Amino acid sequence: MMNQHLTEQVFTLVRELYQYGVHEVVISPGSRSTPVAIACEAHPKMKTYIHPDERSAGFFALGLIKATKKPVAILCTSGTAASNFTPAVSEADLSQLPLVVLTSDRPHELRNMGAPQAIQQVNMFQSFTKFQSDFPLADGEALTIDMIENTIMQASQYFYGPETGVVHFNLPFREPLLPDLSLKHLMYTGKKPLVKYNKQFDVSIVKPILKETNGVIIAGDCQNIDLSEMLTFSTIHNIPIIACPLSGIRHTMHPNVITTGDHLFKVMQDIEPGFIIRVGKAPVSKSTNQWIKKQNVPQILIQSQTLPKYFPKMPDLYLEMSPNDCFRQLSNLEVSTSKQWLNLWQKMNDIAIHEIHLYQLQVNDEGSIYPQLFEQMTNEDVLFFGNSMPIRDADSFFVKYKGLPYCNRGANGIDGVVSTALGMAAHKKVTLFIGDISFYHDMNGLIMSKLDHIDINIVVFNNNGGGIFSYLPQSEEEQYFERLFGTPLDLDFSHTAKLYDFNYVKYNVFDKITLPTSGRNIIEIKTDRNDNVIAHRSLTEKIKAAIEDAAKK
Repeated sequence: MMNQHLTEQVFTLVRELYQYGVHEVVISPGSRSTPVAIACEAHPKMKTYIHPDERSAGFFALGLIKATKKPVAILCTSGTAASNFTPAVSEADLSQLPLVVLTSDRPHELRNMGAPQAIQQVNMFQSFTKFQSDFPLADGEALTIDMIENTIMQASQYFYGPETGVVHFNLPFREPLLPDLSLKHLMYTGKKPLVKYNKQFDVSIVKPILKETNGVIIAGDCQNIDLSEMLTFSTIHNIPIIACPLSGIRHTMHPNVITTGDHLFKVMQDIEPGFIIRVGKAPVSKSTNQWIKKQNVPQILIQSQTLPKYFPKMPDLYLEMSPNDCFRQLSNLEVSTSKQWLNLWQKMNDIAIHEIHLYQLQVNDEGSIYPQLFEQMTNEDVLFFGNSMPIRDADSFFVKYKGLPYCNRGANGIDGVVSTALGMAAHKKVTLFIGDISFYHDMNGLIMSKLDHIDINIVVFNNNGGGIFSYLPQSEEEQYFERLFGTPLDLDFSHTAKLYDFNYVKYNVFDKITLPTSGRNIIEIKTDRNDNVIAHRSLTEKIKAAIEDAAKK
């Protein structure tokens, strides 16, 4: 019996290894490694060597690397077979040789329960590797294939250049282990490997992409990154910039900056550009990321880091450089974006902003509070947002205001938000927007404000629980939702203010709120989770209706 999901996964693995320069593999025979061994042998261009002794096979591969100056893979079955690679792996590490170690493994359900040939193989070479990954089981999930492509792309930076070294992929497989050889075409079809260029790149490689009609720039998370040359490039070539709140350019009021992308992509996922230039890490907006993922047009990703953070979709071209360096070099190229295309985005942006303004005047919920707080900011003020709802509300409502938004969007966790904001407040004027659970999670961090006399405004949106979950499918499970996800804490934060010597004031959603201009202040605002969900979804429907009405005129 043949396993189609396993076939697709293994053939993708071998294809990507070959495309990134692994053209030779030394195979030590075994059962669990069957799918990869057959795939390597069946690949029309992969050179295979069969060596029955894993310890010797590893060193044989090192000889191949020394002779060719190219990466070479070694493959074994599960259990102690993998352990026998250790001497060669340690030698490859110290010699900086690009050895790609493929250890087949038992599936997760057979680990640590006495199954034969099952030892702990995850991270077993961690003292010697530059990169390692425990692959998922073949389950037919499309994201699994994306993960394999991305993982090998990331690991490939250690195949050549000054940072060469050992890469380890642990590959768990369920039976049946035989791949379907009628699908061999999967090993030599698919996307080309991601091409990476640094600041020395030849701008001519970008010309074919920019000649496509009507492109867009997606400015994602670019905290502390100068994007001034991107704004100039956009002005010259009439390119709309869909700006994440963490792009740091919404406050510029630049006419090409589209500040309502999250709303627009919720109601118009079908709009198609000719190309996409992505700058920085992924935007906050889920709807924007969904739109990026579904587009089948050329995409360029610009980030100043060795490992591209490519989510939500692998780009066609990766430029490892600062945005300013990049756009300065691109500014003189011919771009086919029209003034009408830019005007379309500007018109839709204006419609969405108008509906948001009406929402602020007519609705009393968390969303309506944000604009009145934003109106009290200057361009020098730091707006620090907690994860979950605050940063998403920033995306929704920070559309035409002053201030510099920041957030911990590396791991997107709720922990440490208070402490991070206080660290910034030691040097900047900071207003922290945070939910009640996230605030509770890092209340101990408030001690630094007391000990070092650090001024800060902390706006706590207290909806008595995890507001973000009310927007997710879990909310439909009424029997379990409140206890497992809503998690009401029933806390009175006035006691927190007393404990840490903060000023304290409490508001309801329909109150006019004034932020103090100095001091250490906790501003607690009582809101309702269910009302927030209803109001937010109503705003989306109103923006959709307004855009549809405008299209008819």
